[in-house]
Amino acid sequence: MVAKPGNERIEIAWQNSADPKVVKARIFWNNYTDSVEIAVDAGMNTISRIIGPIEENTYSFMVRTYDAKGNVSIPIEVMGTVYGESYRNSLNNRILRSTIYDGLDLRLNWYEAGEGEVSVSVNYTDIHGANRNVVVDPSETETLIPDFDVDRPLFYSTMYKPDSLAIDVFHAATVERMIDDPVIFIPKNTWTEYPLPGDPLLAAPSGWGESNIWDGNYGGNPCYHTDVVPLPARFQFDLGVSVKLSRMKFWPRNWYEDIWLRGHPKVFEVYGSLAPNPDGSLDNSWTLLGRFECVKPSPGPTITQEDIDFANAGIDFEFVKNEFADPSATVRYIRFRIISTFNNTPESLITITEISFWGKYSRVK
Repeated sequence: MVAKPGNERIEIAWQNSADPKVVKARIFWNNYTDSVEIAVDAGMNTISRIIGPIEENTYSFMVRTYDAKGNVSIPIEVMGTVYGESYRNSLNNRILRSTIYDGLDLRLNWYEAGEGEVSVSVNYTDIHGANRNVVVDPSETETLIPDFDVDRPLFYSTMYKPDSLAIDVFHAATVERMIDDPVIFIPKNTWTEYPLPGDPLLAAPSGWGESNIWDGNYGGNPCYHTDVVPLPARFQFDLGVSVKLSRMKFWPRNWYEDIWLRGHPKVFEVYGSLAPNPDGSLDNSWTLLGRFECVKPSPGPTITQEDIDFANAGIDFEFVKNEFADPSATVRYIRFRIISTFNNTPESLITITEISFWGKYSRVK
């Protein structure tokens, strides 16, 4: 005979003796003040009854069988525990060691499962707005959450069985958690040129084209180097991924004729788009992410060692939202629009050694 614990209920079960005279059984508890009756026939392999609702406690259950004449068997006792609110309140959620969000998927790293843990139920909203559930096995220490919408909370609750025979699963209190959306370096291996109709002719010597600004070479040569062109001038490239940009670093050409002189961009704008107008126009398919100015550290026209060191380290710019610019926009295509250079003339060549971005990956919903 066994007692299978549950949530404010319990199941009492035993093997049938197959005695054809037995017609019923009665289960007693609370010193015979409470009882339930079960009809029995010889064809039953197992006799069982769920008792509930019943208060959380440990009970002594007495089982007796009866024949049609009212003859009663010797009682058989089984101890059993009923679980409820007190047990549920004692449950702790499995500890989440860390989370890693790469802008595409979320990874959950767990500490080891506790005693009695059956699973962890994880609920979230995906980027398409659908509610999804993932069940984490106790043996699992890393869980992949695909298509996670980082703007929505993650919910999880650990499920327990107080006994291997338990007929119910108990849930720890649900945890609601927002996941940090980390600012990361945007890799350049997916960047490609993206020319559009109407672009000014930014002719460059062979080997000195636009792709040099994402080749990882910060030494100055070869770089992106154009002929003399009218200003403002523009060029575009495709990041290959959708992002929200937070920060940018710009390296001018490290060359005595260009650093803080000649082709070094002075004022420029950065635009972003998910779907540029194929005619190349600067319309509402582009969002202004920021307007920036390179400021020479030392005053006056003389190029000092401070100026050189500052430029060689890369010039930092933050994308900050204001009445003109909205860097919170999700973008894939980047347009640089050079307004002026340190040449301070209506026409100028343009030289750029390298550009880097930091931000957050984003999936278009």
